[in-house]
Amino acid sequence: MGRRRLVLHRSLRSFPIDRLLTLLGSLPIGVERLVQTATGPWAWQRLRVVPTLLVILAVLTIIPVGQALVEIIVRPVTVAELVDRNVGLSTRLVSVDGFALLVPLDADPPPDASGSPYVYHWYPVRDTLQELRLVLVRSIVTPEALRTRSVVARVVDDVAAVSRTTAGLATRGAPGAETVAPVLLIEEEQGTQSVRDLDTLANLGDAIGEVVRIRITFEDGIATCVGRGDCNARTLAGGIGSWDNLAHDERGDTVVVRTIYPPSVAPFHGVGHHAQDRETVGRLLALPLVRGLLGWGHVLQAAHVEHDLGLPIDHLWLGPILFTAAAAILLFGRRLPYPRFRPRWARIARTVGPPNASPVMARATGRITPPDASPFEITDLPATLRAEPPRGTSLSLEIDGERREFLIPRDLGGLGGTELGDVLTVTSVRPALKVDWFGSNLLLVFEDATTRDDANAMIRETG
Repeated sequence: MGRRRLVLHRSLRSFPIDRLLTLLGSLPIGVERLVQTATGPWAWQRLRVVPTLLVILAVLTIIPVGQALVEIIVRPVTVAELVDRNVGLSTRLVSVDGFALLVPLDADPPPDASGSPYVYHWYPVRDTLQELRLVLVRSIVTPEALRTRSVVARVVDDVAAVSRTTAGLATRGAPGAETVAPVLLIEEEQGTQSVRDLDTLANLGDAIGEVVRIRITFEDGIATCVGRGDCNARTLAGGIGSWDNLAHDERGDTVVVRTIYPPSVAPFHGVGHHAQDRETVGRLLALPLVRGLLGWGHVLQAAHVEHDLGLPIDHLWLGPILFTAAAAILLFGRRLPYPRFRPRWARIARTVGPPNASPVMARATGRITPPDASPFEITDLPATLRAEPPRGTSLSLEIDGERREFLIPRDLGGLGGTELGDVLTVTSVRPALKVDWFGSNLLLVFEDATTRDDANAMIRETG
């Protein structure tokens, strides 16, 4: 008996992509079956597992993200804006940059940290050395910690300046170092120039003329003009000038660093809560020591800043990212059909002889729309295909214990079409055929490709 030949071409779709999509499509089904097994049939009938899980994941994502957004929306402000009340108390989190006065002003813990083991300090902070407006910052950072910082400085061969600084400090009774590096570090703002990172001061001799970054601890210092003998007291009091400071690294090596601010202050950058506590600030400013120290300035009394080393918060993002990814995978998996049909290109070649009249067995899934009846769905039912010339192909199904026959017409006008392919599950790949006619859509799965090709030839009646 002559038979029609099918010349198959490799699908343009990538096999790994199809495998991945099949796996994603199986995930929601696997989750539902896992919950069904764990809870039993009673709870299963009343619970839509995947939609409920999607809602839970959405809640677990929205709550921490909302909290994180509230806590990381930090507004950079100047001390002048705070003192002039250009920044209201509705701005909860602020970022302050300026110069902190390194005077040991002890502070009581905040009300929400009454049992904290940390020691708190008050720091008067201003924008510039010439600025009279100050804001008080309460922090657990010690003055010693503020003196230890990374600086960006140019290495200059200036032994004379180093000698003048050490001699001036010795004259004022400041403790000096046994050995000081014979170079001068002049602090600079980091710009577009390249910066060389150094771990210790021992490598400064190889970096003359370069800009370096190094972490050091500042000690005592004097105005640069002291060594030259041309100081102007009024100018220095106004914060105008430069200062030469002794500083050491972790190994104890010492160097002279020239800065544009005196050793009594340190650059300060902090993020904290914009708090209102006029009574606490008033008690501090009423102390004789503080009045003598800050009497020249205009101190903000209506509010202060609670420095929080934990801000800005970024450790909450990992959880929401994972929850969002899980929800996206489940949602995408629900949109994917499972098992997945992978179509193939096929070209039918004509041969001489009648079509194969033997019945063809398959498993059928899809929708059937009988004439003058409502459509209905079937899932993985055994089906038998028989050729019935000239009408078409008979499809026999057993539905609810009743054998029913449906006709797939041979007229290509009525037949929507057939499509060869494979059905992919997580564990297998099986030949399949999609058949569409008069509003009916069936996916037929076969044991082998030969049976599938026979069924396709039977339905299409090409010859």
